[in-house]
Amino acid sequence: MRFFFHLFTSKKTFRKKISELENKISSLESAINDVKIEVKSINAPAPAQEKEMIPSVQINHLQVDQILIERLDYANNLGQLGIKELTGRLNIGSSYEGDISKQIDKIVKQKLGKQAAVNIKAKKEE
Repeated sequence: MRFFFHLFTSKKTFRKKISELENKISSLESAINDVKIEVKSINAPAPAQEKEMIPSVQINHLQVDQILIERLDYANNLGQLGIKELTGRLNIGSSYEGDISKQIDKIVKQKLGKQAAVNIKAKKEE
C-alpha cells in the first residue's frame, strides 16, 4: 500500500507537507517557550518590596478568662543566703493555745466514764 502511495504522490506535495510540518513545529516550539517563561514568572520569588507590605496586627485590649499551666519549673537558688537570726516556734501536729486540760477531762469522762483518766497539762510559756 505504501508503495502505491509513493508512486502516485509527487515530490512537490512531499515538500509542501514537510514545509507545513516544519512551520507547525516552529510555532509549537515558540508556544512552549512562552509557557516556560510564564511558569518561571509565576514561580519566581516575590520582590523585596512586596514582602515589606505585610500588614501588621495591633491588639489594644486582651482579656484572658482562664490560664491553664501544665507544668511549672520553679527553683530557688539559696546557696549564698545567710541567716543572722531565726526566731519563732515550730508546732508539729496539733497545737493548742492555753490550758485545755479541764475541757479534755470532761469529754473523756463523758465518753469513757471512770475507765480511763487522762492527765494533760499545757506547758506555760515564759
